[in-house]
Amino acid sequence: MYVAVTRARRRLYVSCAQTRMLHGQTRYCVPSSFLEEIPEQLLLKLNTKTMSTAAAPAFASFGGGYAEPASGGLRIGQTVEHAKFGIGVIVSTEGRGADARVQVNFGGSGMKWLALEYAKLTPV
Repeated sequence: MYVAVTRARRRLYVSCAQTRMLHGQTRYCVPSSFLEEIPEQLLLKLNTKTMSTAAAPAFASFGGGYAEPASGGLRIGQTVEHAKFGIGVIVSTEGRGADARVQVNFGGSGMKWLALEYAKLTPV
């Protein structure tokens, strides 16, 4: 990232994939933390439209403009672990506070809606 930023003369276009296939499985990607370090006034965000389907996370493709965090600081695209279902990826969120819940793709166990108040998800 450092080389790209320092070599750019007039413009630098940065993008990120919302999803990608890895070993036949869809992986949900989170934008690089480097993007969050770029001052907002230097950015011209393109394609900030978010997706709201259960099949894809809702975050923008540029500059750290991804979805609002759910309760507990969890974000769409984040990998989490559940005691019963194992490791999964958050693909959707809804509600706030005590009513907050997330939809997690646990691969072999499938998609599950979990109430954050009871689910006890831990970031991986």
